[in-house]
Amino acid sequence: MHGKGGGTKWVYNLGNDLESAGALVETPEMPWSKDRIYDKGYEESMSEIDTYVARLKADGAKRIFIAGHSLGGNAALGYAARRKGLSGVILLAYGHTPGIKGFDMRMRTTTKEAQDMIAAGNGEERTHFGDYNGQNDITVYASANNLFSWFDSEGPANAEANAPKVNPNTPVLCIEGSSDPYKRCSTFMYLLPKNPRNDKVLAEADHLGTPVHPTRSS
Repeated sequence: MHGKGGGTKWVYNLGNDLESAGALVETPEMPWSKDRIYDKGYEESMSEIDTYVARLKADGAKRIFIAGHSLGGNAALGYAARRKGLSGVILLAYGHTPGIKGFDMRMRTTTKEAQDMIAAGNGEERTHFGDYNGQNDITVYASANNLFSWFDSEGPANAEANAPKVNPNTPVLCIEGSSDPYKRCSTFMYLLPKNPRNDKVLAEADHLGTPVHPTRSS
């Protein structure tokens, strides 16, 4: 799964490499793409992932791995916290960290606006909200309910809440770029259930390049 405001092109090469190695692969446009940004809430997005898993199984997949880049990594971890039977989780340049002080401070105006709309009974109303992607401020058009589900510091996207809920038999691989200014694996990896196959890998890449070069640098 691609990252926020992006599209399938950012994971296209990785998907092709996996297919060349014999894997069945889905690289869908997700509810946080540039064209769909927050058109579904967090839990609805989990249900959408179910459809892609079902498609892979229908095509003959025997083991399911879920991988995500940046915000897609948040969704992958959240999915693993909610679904059983996964053979592994791969997090690439993990992004989107509600519940972490710096993230919450930067988004406090937006989350307050969404909360106020929900409290006033206007949660399904769509409007423009401030957001950011990397170092860039952006504007998104979404319903207050959907947006708040992604940014609520105590809500469903909180990695510190999701990590302990991953099945102990599901290993998690977290890959971060050596030149990515945001290295977030350590913020939640210690909360995962103990599994000898859990691992953190440093790749010679920046944030956007991590799915393209997911190879160990040290």
